[in-house]
Amino acid sequence: MPIPFSDPIWQKPPAAPAFQSLFPGGQGADVVIVGGGILGLSTALHAARFGLAVQVLEAGDIGQGASGLNGGQVIPGLKYDPEWLLEHFGSERGEILVNFAASTADAVFELIRDEKLAVPFVRNGWIQAAHTETALKAAANRDRQWRNRGADVRLLSQTEIAALTGAQGYL
Repeated sequence: MPIPFSDPIWQKPPAAPAFQSLFPGGQGADVVIVGGGILGLSTALHAARFGLAVQVLEAGDIGQGASGLNGGQVIPGLKYDPEWLLEHFGSERGEILVNFAASTADAVFELIRDEKLAVPFVRNGWIQAAHTETALKAAANRDRQWRNRGADVRLLSQTEIAALTGAQGYL
């Protein structure tokens, strides 16, 4: 059975209900964050550290999306490699982005330390396995770029990846 169309989102309803605070006891907030994922909770934490009264609104469970579905992995970096960032943003802004990408995992572990969270973790690297020749070339290029910047990276062989992960078929 087809679902009937609703009114257009831009159309004002004939009688909008009066706003009612969802906060207990009429409590107010300096900042209301919509979404209790990685970005929302980080924003809420930093706003609270500046002394703001913060409320987080989340329709589902806190951390239900990317926060909970990443398998507990903390991996530094961005989608783009250093050379791409420098080419597209120039040396000054590009360097800022490259340094940010290199330090993103550090921020997570600093948060655990600063907030004295009882979170067991191990920092022992990560594997970006290639499943095609194109992906292998991209991984080799990424390895070269980060190695040239002094990062402790190493391109693994097919045998090393299989031994470390138990997975067969990566290049």
